Amino acid sequence: MFSEPVVGEKFFGREDVLELLNKRVSALKEGYRQNVALTGPSLAGKSSIILHFLRTVREEGFIPIYVEVVKEDFRSFADKFIATLLYNSLHRLGEESDVDMEMLIDKAAKTLPKTAHAIKQVNASMDRGEFDEAYLGLLALTSVLKGEAGYSCVVILDEFDNLEALGIKNPFLGFGKVIMVQKDTMYIVSSSRNEAIKKIISEKLSLLFGNFEVVKVQNFDLATSRQFLDIRFAGFEINDSLKKFFIAFTDGNPFYLDRLSARAKELSAEKLSGSLDGNSVADAILELVYSANGLIHQYLFNYLLSLLDTKTRDSYMSILISIADGRNKRTDIARAIKSKQVEVAKGLLRLSELGLVSKNGVFYEIDDVMLAFWLKHVYQRRRQLLVDGTFDRMKLFSREIRSYISAFEEESCEKTSSARLADLFNAFSNELVSIESKNIRLPHFTKVEVKNTQDSKEILAASRRGNSWIVQAFESYATESDVINYIKNTKGVVEKISNKIIVPLRGID
Repeated sequence: MFSEPVVGEKFFGREDVLELLNKRVSALKEGYRQNVALTGPSLAGKSSIILHFLRTVREEGFIPIYVEVVKEDFRSFADKFIATLLYNSLHRLGEESDVDMEMLIDKAAKTLPKTAHAIKQVNASMDRGEFDEAYLGLLALTSVLKGEAGYSCVVILDEFDNLEALGIKNPFLGFGKVIMVQKDTMYIVSSSRNEAIKKIISEKLSLLFGNFEVVKVQNFDLATSRQFLDIRFAGFEINDSLKKFFIAFTDGNPFYLDRLSARAKELSAEKLSGSLDGNSVADAILELVYSANGLIHQYLFNYLLSLLDTKTRDSYMSILISIADGRNKRTDIARAIKSKQVEVAKGLLRLSELGLVSKNGVFYEIDDVMLAFWLKHVYQRRRQLLVDGTFDRMKLFSREIRSYISAFEEESCEKTSSARLADLFNAFSNELVSIESKNIRLPHFTKVEVKNTQDSKEILAASRRGNSWIVQAFESYATESDVINYIKNTKGVVEKISNKIIVPLRGID
């Protein structure tokens, strides 16, 4: 893992996911098994959720087996699985033990002889090079343990899709065969490759009795991000536009939000200042994102290196840079990188499988907002600079990021929500987008204007061919009565209304 998961007192939010996991584990004790798959972008906090859950889980009558699945040989994976199973089993039974494998197996031979014997069979299969057989035996160990010790197991496989890299033939088919008859073991799996995990669950595990409940772990929403920053900056003065900048710049990603806000606070404290201004924020971004030694810079660079094959790296990077620069249709990308559309299509498919980009209608977007910013303003900017050597790049980047923050603050302070929505609707050009698996076309509006409702609220009217979309932004939490009043007060604003839309900026009842 690039970043250590956050657990204990530092853990923040995610109450809904934790509650669901607690319910599923409690149900396992009652004989009902429902497996769970956590999906979401890298660094969104999936590992933190899992480990914090194991630390705070209400139900105690089970044995947890947490394994981070990395690209390694099968024996290394098996050793981690077995050691974790034995250590936690012996601990549950009140037996103290070290983490040394031989000591664990020796102790288990006395306390859990049937389980120890099954482990020896798995190891014997591996010694003979029969790794497929060993894999099935490994997964079946939890049922042996249940029969012997009486405890059900909850197996957590972090970055589950990496099972395909262990050198096992059809690892997911074998996994499915085991869990189909294994009603006493619950599985929690996670993956940062959304498309990969969807394909595994929908195609390779779709017909199993042990089906998976898919839970999307997104970045913090606006309200949670604000709460996080309020706690982080307690005792510091910070204007609302800078808080908005933090949230927009990080897209509420817990890792980015935590690191940047912490460093900005430290920089302000070093100046003996009780307030946080744009300069401290800019300096934090320079240190962490722009500097080649910066934590976020190194993460993004190494993340791409680990995913992209050397043979295709240059072409895939060109596609990513094109998308980051706003050319996000396949035809525009092909034109920008001077490549055939069929080759670009192959690259986009692979980047989607790797979890780097996603398709929304005719558009492609980089899922990680920070990665998109870094590609455009740091990686590509460094490559384009003609002057090298003694030229102070950081000074140039410093001017750019300060200008970037100032422009955001100015936009945030001077433009109303209605005015910003008007800019958005004016940008529609008959594109196709996908919202919750439903395709919607964004029409080219001939007229977009801000009007007032009967109760003097600002409302947006976007017109096309005599019909209008009516849009109102709610600055505060939207309640049922707000929606009723909105519908009532929009009557007569325009002649024909085809769509009534609300934008609840602080959430909706």
